[in-house]
Amino acid sequence: MYANSFTPGTDYKKAFRLVVDDLVSTKMPVPWRNKAIEDLTDAYITQTGETPDSRQLIRLANYILQDDLSEKFPDKVSRTEYPILSRGQLKLRYKREVSCGTLIHYSKGRKPSSKKKRHIK
Repeated sequence: MYANSFTPGTDYKKAFRLVVDDLVSTKMPVPWRNKAIEDLTDAYITQTGETPDSRQLIRLANYILQDDLSEKFPDKVSRTEYPILSRGQLKLRYKREVSCGTLIHYSKGRKPSSKKKRHIK
């Protein structure tokens, strides 16, 4: 399917990015997504001898997980055994969590010490 799409000497990185754009825009079941991504990356590695760009691999990984990442219900952690949280869900979880050290300070009637905030990139 991807024969001679990524030949060295051409702009094969741009060609790979365009194929990823095309693939990510199509809707298909998870097993088909896995197979399509495997075929694409195998063709790229075979033809170029290099691994694909990490940004494109991240996009492909998110494409595989798009069903899990798009679920918006608030109790995702209690509904599934191994939940995959989106960036926004992870930020909200860190915002709501309180460490045990902070709880000890509250129980003694003291003001909690300032702690470093975790930042999600």
